[in-house]
Amino acid sequence: MHLYLSVPLFDRVTEEVLGKAASAMRLRDISGGRDQHLSSMLELIHAELTAEGQGSRLFVQGLAQTLAVHLIRQYATFDAEARPSNALPGAKLRRAIAFMDANLHEPFDLARLAQTAGMSAFHFSRLFKKATGLSPSHYFIRQRIAKARQLLQETNISIIEIGMSVGYSSPSHFAQIFRREAGVSPSDYRRS
Repeated sequence: MHLYLSVPLFDRVTEEVLGKAASAMRLRDISGGRDQHLSSMLELIHAELTAEGQGSRLFVQGLAQTLAVHLIRQYATFDAEARPSNALPGAKLRRAIAFMDANLHEPFDLARLAQTAGMSAFHFSRLFKKATGLSPSHYFIRQRIAKARQLLQETNISIIEIGMSVGYSSPSHFAQIFRREAGVSPSDYRRS
C-alpha cells in the first residue's frame, strides 16, 4: 500500500507535536521494518477507502493526521541526518524511488533511472547518495528486499517465486542477498 500525506499536514503536525519547523525534518528509513501501530492505521484507511458508498472523507482525514503524528513521534530526525541542500531535489528523488519500486523485477539500470530524473547518470548518482546516504544500486537492493519481506510475511507464495518477483533469477543469489540485508535467510524470516 502506498500512501501519500501532504506536506502542509506534516508541517502542521511537526510544529504542533515537536514545536519545530518541518523544513529540516526527515523521516528515518525503516524499509522492511515492522510497526504494528502503522499497520493498524493503514488497515483502517484501506477499509474506509474500499467501503462501497459508506466511506467517510472526514474519517480518512483524521486517520491521516493520526498517521502523521505517529510517524513524526517515532521516526523524525532533525540533526545532521537531514537531507543536505545540495542533494537531489525532493520531487526528483520521489520520482526515482517510485520508478525503482515499479521496476523491482527488472535489472538495475542507472542510466534509465537517471533519465527519469532528467539528469546524467554520474550527477544523479552523486546527488541521490547525498539525499539518501545510499548509492542508487544499494537503495534498489534494499527496496527489493523490503518487498520480499512483505511478500514473505503477507503471502504463501513460494520463496523461489518471491525471489523471481523481485528480480533474482537464482534462488541462491536471492537467499545470499536477503541474508546480507535482513540478517536471516528468507525461510527463517518467514517462520519468525
